[in-house]
Amino acid sequence: MKRPINKIFIFTIIFLISFSSITLIQNVNCSTTIIPPIGSTPKIDGVIDQQNNEWGSANKSTLYLYQNLSSPENPLPIDLWVMQDQTSLFISIQFEFDHHGSSDYNKEFVGILISEDELGDYSDARFIQFSNISADNFQYLDCYINNSVFTLDDVSNGEGAAKLDGNKITYEFGTPIEINDESGQDVWLQTQFTYNFSIVYGTSAVYPGVYPGEILLENNILIKIQFPIYKPPEIPIDKLIINFIIFGIVSAFFIYYVFSIRKIKDKVKRLRS
Repeated sequence: MKRPINKIFIFTIIFLISFSSITLIQNVNCSTTIIPPIGSTPKIDGVIDQQNNEWGSANKSTLYLYQNLSSPENPLPIDLWVMQDQTSLFISIQFEFDHHGSSDYNKEFVGILISEDELGDYSDARFIQFSNISADNFQYLDCYINNSVFTLDDVSNGEGAAKLDGNKITYEFGTPIEINDESGQDVWLQTQFTYNFSIVYGTSAVYPGVYPGEILLENNILIKIQFPIYKPPEIPIDKLIINFIIFGIVSAFFIYYVFSIRKIKDKVKRLRS
């Protein structure tokens, strides 16, 4: 009787592990509000450093981009990673095509459009625009949308980078939060507020241009900006050891000094007596 019970137990464990791994990455759409976890600051370079678990704390999901959201067909699945630190929101987008390094994708771009609220009236846009994808030549563009026209901001905020690895490409965006842009050209992302983000894709130069213009595929999500919890800076272990040694030496000298003073006082008392 023990063997069947053991087999059932092992099968149950395997099933639960498999089920949990499947549910770790979920499908999202605009009805889903993404809560970005607070994590360490990733390097925006188009490379996800798995060794240092750079994006390890991110909210990971699958999003499908469509040519027509009202009639969703032939989607492009993308891996969407969202996280934030004390001062910025970070978004990473990964997907792949066959022959992705060919001239057909030379002027590929990915962008994030940001609305002031949850409704999707987009007024802010950030693009990573390639001029030669096989040579990793790209430009980060910070624009605002004025009368459906993409116009470069007077002052560029945020950062973006992308890198093609084989047929898979990674786009990374960093967008500041709690920065009030007095020019009104950027959406002011405030903590505890929810914003509508549209992820867009195209294969031609998006700027200069109009909205939606060269956008071929898109989908939108809701992101609620979190209030960052202060984390004190980590003290390097080598500095901690050095400080401990120095404190120990100083303490030893202090104890020796106090002990010496007491011995001198005792000698003085004996001499006086």
